[in-house]
Amino acid sequence: MRTRTDIRSEIARLRRQYAEAPQRAQQDALAQTLDALDTMGALEKLVQRLSRHLSHGPRAVSGLEPIPWVGAVIWQRAPGYFGYRTLTLFGAWAQYAGEDIHVCTGLRHLAYSIDFYDGEAYIKLIRRDFSLYYGDDGRPPPVEAWSSCFTYITQERLSQRDLLAKALSSLLP
Repeated sequence: MRTRTDIRSEIARLRRQYAEAPQRAQQDALAQTLDALDTMGALEKLVQRLSRHLSHGPRAVSGLEPIPWVGAVIWQRAPGYFGYRTLTLFGAWAQYAGEDIHVCTGLRHLAYSIDFYDGEAYIKLIRRDFSLYYGDDGRPPPVEAWSSCFTYITQERLSQRDLLAKALSSLLP
């Protein structure tokens, strides 16, 4: 039997879901844009060029704050015992700028955010997800840290696909 608290929390969840529906629809359009540009394929090629033991991904990320955004990222830790302290996140993100969709590339450095380090668990879990250890959702870098940005035009999809692949390649050391 459901309690009043359960019913209230379910009502709150449904109201939140209803309020977020337009933003979720925008995220779907942004995800279709990254898919049309074969962002995951480009990132898979990049992660193959990096160290197999230090680099992981790609992974799709998304968020609603401050505006709806969708991204695809790979992540790499530095070599050595203390390499876990900083993680480098490489990726491409799509977000609306007015009516246009902007696709931007960049990188971010994330600091380790857990109080302790268990190497065995870290090595196993970091392969699937970075958010547990770095307390980050993969949001885009600030505007001033973007390495490239362009407005997506459906008719120029193939040329923009190449442009995105080159922009992502330029992020690697």
